[in-house]
Amino acid sequence: MFYTFPLRNLLLGLLLVGMSAPLSATELVAFDFYDQKLELYVPDNFVYPYQLRIEEMALRSLYQEFERRPYQSLLTDLQEKASLLQLNDWLFSQLIRQGLQAIYKKQAGDPIVEYATYFLLAKSGYDVRLTYRDKLLQVNVYTTDVLYEIPLIQDGNRQYANISSGVRATNMGRSMYLLDQAPQSRGRVFSFLMKRWPAVLNSSEARSAVFQYRGHSQEINFRYNPGLAGLLKNYPLVDEHWYMEAPLSEALQATLIPQLRQLLKGKTQRESLEYLVAFTRSAFVYKDDKIVFGTNKPMVADELFFYPFSDCEDRSALFYALVKTLLELPMIVIAYEDHLSIAVAAPGLIGDAVTYNGQVYVFCDPTGPQNSSEIGRIPPGYEDQTFEILGSFTGRKE
Repeated sequence: MFYTFPLRNLLLGLLLVGMSAPLSATELVAFDFYDQKLELYVPDNFVYPYQLRIEEMALRSLYQEFERRPYQSLLTDLQEKASLLQLNDWLFSQLIRQGLQAIYKKQAGDPIVEYATYFLLAKSGYDVRLTYRDKLLQVNVYTTDVLYEIPLIQDGNRQYANISSGVRATNMGRSMYLLDQAPQSRGRVFSFLMKRWPAVLNSSEARSAVFQYRGHSQEINFRYNPGLAGLLKNYPLVDEHWYMEAPLSEALQATLIPQLRQLLKGKTQRESLEYLVAFTRSAFVYKDDKIVFGTNKPMVADELFFYPFSDCEDRSALFYALVKTLLELPMIVIAYEDHLSIAVAAPGLIGDAVTYNGQVYVFCDPTGPQNSSEIGRIPPGYEDQTFEILGSFTGRKE
């Protein structure tokens, strides 16, 4: 079953297929990009037909060879699609790469696909660098984002992140040569962060959540967007606070939020916080990321409804999103060495608290105790442990 948004999707369907068709186009290439079916018009002579030589001088001269080819109409088409689909820089790079895979009929990671991605990103204004070794070419972008588990190189005072396909799985720690070429040495910074979800996901799935509140079983039925889990599956790990700030999907906004808002009607702020912690504590099965995924896997709120297990980081992300959307109360994200929690500021709210920037925040741990709605206690076992504040939400804007 599909949960669709007709006007937006109609516009996407009309505009994405056959957008910006140049007069010199000789081939129409179709490919899937998440839930979208896209088409690109490939100009005559755009495709580089020769075997790539992965050597310093050959790679440097190849840039001029690509410049002589009619790339501009293809690049314009890709940029227009990225704008319409509301893609951030990372997803734009994936759009380029997947389009090139369809054009060249090559798999992800093929040298010609990587080189053409490098070229088109440079022509889009990004400061991009190429690393190489043996039969490998890899694309690196200048970024100021905090990133984890992704190879980074430093050139001068700029940090470059490796965005090539499969790099985390196969190339972590492997030394590469840096091509002595910087086509946009003062180019744009590349960002991995998203302030809104892209318009590439159409479907939703039904889900129910059963949880305990004050000794009574509660059940809520709603819809969520499973495609977000696929979109984020191979996404670079970014600053942990972004997972807190990531927006809820339209499916959750349209189905879960109205029900919770109705259920909170007439409750005090304390009772509302108790209800929301009861939901995050007992509606999900707890299991540490390293047991489930073999590594750390922070989630955005929607992902909790996709995966069978979640941990403290994930529940904190959901609780943060729910309080921000439903109650608009100030919050801080509290990070212990091996636990994440949330504290909330509200008039008259009492309990174990942290003072931050002159305001008192009371602990509302979204993870435990399980089947409890009690708030105002430091998570058991962490009473004497040090912590840091990862981020904050200042509350309703007056």
